[in-house]
Amino acid sequence: MSCTTHDDDYWDYDTPSEWQKHFPSAAGLCQSPIDINTHRTIARHYPPFVFSDKYHSNELFKLINSGFQVTATLAEHTYGQSEKDLWFIGSGLPGRFYFVNFHLHWGRNDRHGSEHEIDGHRYPAEAHVVFKNHESDQIAVFAYLFFVTNQTQKGNKEWEKYCDAASQLTTINDTIQCMFNLSQLMQANERQFYRYTGSLTTPPCTEGVVWTIFTSKIAIKEESLNKLRQNVMRKVYRPVQPLNDRIVFRNY
Repeated sequence: MSCTTHDDDYWDYDTPSEWQKHFPSAAGLCQSPIDINTHRTIARHYPPFVFSDKYHSNELFKLINSGFQVTATLAEHTYGQSEKDLWFIGSGLPGRFYFVNFHLHWGRNDRHGSEHEIDGHRYPAEAHVVFKNHESDQIAVFAYLFFVTNQTQKGNKEWEKYCDAASQLTTINDTIQCMFNLSQLMQANERQFYRYTGSLTTPPCTEGVVWTIFTSKIAIKEESLNKLRQNVMRKVYRPVQPLNDRIVFRNY
């Protein structure tokens, strides 16, 4: 996941082991993503999330091809929209967290594309929804793992819409506007998740990020991922990093 600007000259997804040469935090002991060993997670009960009403309505977003991913931010000065209207509280996180962006990570094929792994299992894609507490500057990220649907299952319509729109952004800095319903994208009423403290998964790889990885998988069509692979970027993910002495909690 990304939240800040970075120097484009010093990194790409083909040589992630080289990032630390220019971004020292990338060599830290609390990096993301990780492989979550479910048998070593610690059970902990977290209170529910509480979301603002705007999460349940259709809002206009701007998608941009940054050269590293296609990021969706709230469109400016349209329909009176404001990031201040998109917030959540609860789930053991102090204060109010405001929406920053959402984006998708994918790989060259269905065997890999997620950033996080569960018991060594890789998934074809992973979505991140990024939030920030403006008072503490704390970053929190919701992560969602995807599976490719078979012919009897339908894909998530909002993520299909994202793939359709993003696949049109074939050149760096290309943009497009599109309506999305965040509650349907996030499906955050799912109460089962993992929680740990890690980092941004793109340079500068700043640590101290609170991660929430939901256990329920989102369905996506292979043709949707293929549009991104063929028209935008071949792969967009960082390999897993050492867990070191960190604890991963589970809310189930």
